[in-house]
Amino acid sequence: MKIKFIASSEHVLEVRPKPVPASKLIPEWWKEMPPYGTEKFDMDPYPTTTAKKCFPLLDGLTSGYMITLWSDLFVKKDSFGNQSVSWTVSHPVVEAWSPLQSSLYEIPEGFNKTVYKNLHGWIIETPKDYSCLIIHPVGYQNLPIRTITGVVDTDKLKTHANAPFLIRDDFEGIIPKGTPMAQVIPFKRDSWSMEIDSITEKETMYRYEKLYSTLKSSYGKFLRVNKEYR
Repeated sequence: MKIKFIASSEHVLEVRPKPVPASKLIPEWWKEMPPYGTEKFDMDPYPTTTAKKCFPLLDGLTSGYMITLWSDLFVKKDSFGNQSVSWTVSHPVVEAWSPLQSSLYEIPEGFNKTVYKNLHGWIIETPKDYSCLIIHPVGYQNLPIRTITGVVDTDKLKTHANAPFLIRDDFEGIIPKGTPMAQVIPFKRDSWSMEIDSITEKETMYRYEKLYSTLKSSYGKFLRVNKEYR
């Protein structure tokens, strides 16, 4: 399958950073994390592997594609506590969402009440029956921004999907060009129904024993399916 990021103008194509696979923007803290909490693997008092060996976390970090901020963004507050954003380029970098749309949205604690839109300029196009989950970049918990999650039917929308975001209320300074702003994960739409079931404690134990009879990377060795985003 193929996802397209279409530049909506010559300016977007020539000036703004192109979206990239999320695997190219893995956070530095993950890269620097050692695989073991001790000098080497140990079992005393329990396996000493770190989150570096957690494949579900790695798959979250590397799923889909990343859209980054295309210009430095300067954030400040006035004497009344009102937040403002500015930039030096001629094209708008962000814009505030209309209060009529955003005023009733529940703002997380610690974030300013203004909701902004990231004007990245890219049109996202997916094949028929495929949508995109657009989320805050996985693993970037400490950014001064928080992207608001949404699902866009990108096989039908023929214009921008400008992911809204919030800025921390206590932040003043520069959000640099290249900051990951939104992670775009394509998926196929389907209809689902829910069912509740159960298994015995013995069956639970058997499943656990079969999987974890190897000491390292059991999930990665036996269960994980490789995902490709190029």
